[in-house]
Amino acid sequence: MKHTWLFVPADDEAKVAKALASSADAVILDLEDGVGEAPERKAGARRILTRVLGQDDTDRRRCYVRINALASDEITLDIPVAVAGGATGVVLPKCEGPQDVVRLAKLLSEAEQRHGRSNATLIVAIATETARGVQLLPKFQHALPRLEALMWGAEDLCSDLRGTSNRGPDGAYVGPYAAARDACLLAARAAGVLAIDAVYIAFRDTEGCKRESQAHKSLGFDAKAAIHPSQLDVIRGCFRPTPAQIEWAHRVLDRFEGGGGATTLDGSMIDTPHVKLARRILEESQKASQPDVPAARQGSNRRIRHLRTPSEDGTC
Repeated sequence: MKHTWLFVPADDEAKVAKALASSADAVILDLEDGVGEAPERKAGARRILTRVLGQDDTDRRRCYVRINALASDEITLDIPVAVAGGATGVVLPKCEGPQDVVRLAKLLSEAEQRHGRSNATLIVAIATETARGVQLLPKFQHALPRLEALMWGAEDLCSDLRGTSNRGPDGAYVGPYAAARDACLLAARAAGVLAIDAVYIAFRDTEGCKRESQAHKSLGFDAKAAIHPSQLDVIRGCFRPTPAQIEWAHRVLDRFEGGGGATTLDGSMIDTPHVKLARRILEESQKASQPDVPAARQGSNRRIRHLRTPSEDGTC
């Protein structure tokens, strides 16, 4: 599972090298907002990107390229660089519905044929950056070729809505921004793809990033985007199962060993949805190469007072 997605401006070779040397599960080499609007800066970023992707020691399996929007003239220059360089995928900004994904897939296919690439380039769509994009999220109702994930973002949306802030006094997203987040999560589940949470722009605020990662993981997000390497460990820790969650999952499955219907655990009802959640927690634990039998389970004293869902115990 790719839990951490690190953005880096593609026009800064030193930052690109640092990002690629980081522990990020995926590195998004940015040709769009991160390099500004000047055509010469975008051209310079493409030159750096071509050089980086062409290096033997670059792990292209982790490399994604944020291209410019479909409405931009730059996209016809961006796609060949990403495809010829062998990037695993492209990140589509300002996506407005499934038809944009279909259109991009066609452009990628044509580029792959021209450059002799046999592997299909994947697509991650940022689908909440415009009001129209948010309105069209319910159109994502089934799987689409190449679509790997839907990501949401609040900064461009705030600009499109002519807002001045997308967060309330407590730091939580408000109004249409929270609605866009939730709509993106629902769309990702309907389409059967990863749901990637937005960046936390105050990158020095470790506790804030942790709180938001905890909260949005509990909603159902699979991963979170980052803008600085210092955020990666915090995010990864929050998106992997904790020992308490793993312990709870084992206890749930113990209760349903041999079949049976709804029952209770520590004074709360548990049934089929809890079994599914427990299995998913253990699967995620195994994928993360974490021990799925914490020390607390090995003894006879299991000190879990009540049925805990992934965020109730206050840990990430």
